[in-house]
Amino acid sequence: MMPCRTLRKSAAPAAERDAVAECALELRRIGDKADLRQRILNLIAKLFCPKT
Repeated sequence: MMPCRTLRKSAAPAAERDAVAECALELRRIGDKADLRQRILNLIAKLFCPKT
């Protein structure tokens, strides 16, 4: 006979979902800051190093 497999739970516990959501939010904030920094650098480069 083959041993029985245990089924994985499809729904994560509430604490785990909260942790994942908080992590995603924090990564989004980091990405937004990096994007803003890059946009500012691009603007400065465009102002001080115009291509002729």
